[in-house]
Amino acid sequence: MKIRTLTAALLLSATTALAQTSPGGQFMNNWDLDGNGTATIEELREMRSSVFLSFDSNENGTLDAEEYVMFDEARQNDVNNYEGAQRAQMQKVADRMSQPLSDLDKDGKVTREEFLAGAHTWFAELDKNADGGITLHDFAM
Repeated sequence: MKIRTLTAALLLSATTALAQTSPGGQFMNNWDLDGNGTATIEELREMRSSVFLSFDSNENGTLDAEEYVMFDEARQNDVNNYEGAQRAQMQKVADRMSQPLSDLDKDGKVTREEFLAGAHTWFAELDKNADGGITLHDFAM
């Protein structure tokens, strides 16, 4: 019993450390809105909506090239917090919200609908084991 309790405590400690220091941990801290350890497609869509609104500085319902400069800078700052393989992993996560990948009709502007539509592809890429939810384990694969 003590061994199981100690093992569980060590796993919890390792998971907490991972959550605080890894791209997966940063992702989960921000995108797992209910804090249950699993980010769902609904949570990704809800958070992407909030992200969109925070960078739509002129509140016209689109992110243009000028607004994307600020958004690109914010995402790059997240990436710059990491080195090596973790940096590459974080870059991949950040790139999924880039203007070229989000501008579905290629008109130079990203509408809220286009940005939210990107959640589905992003979710499928992040859910490595295809179990319908993104967890820290998906980032370890």
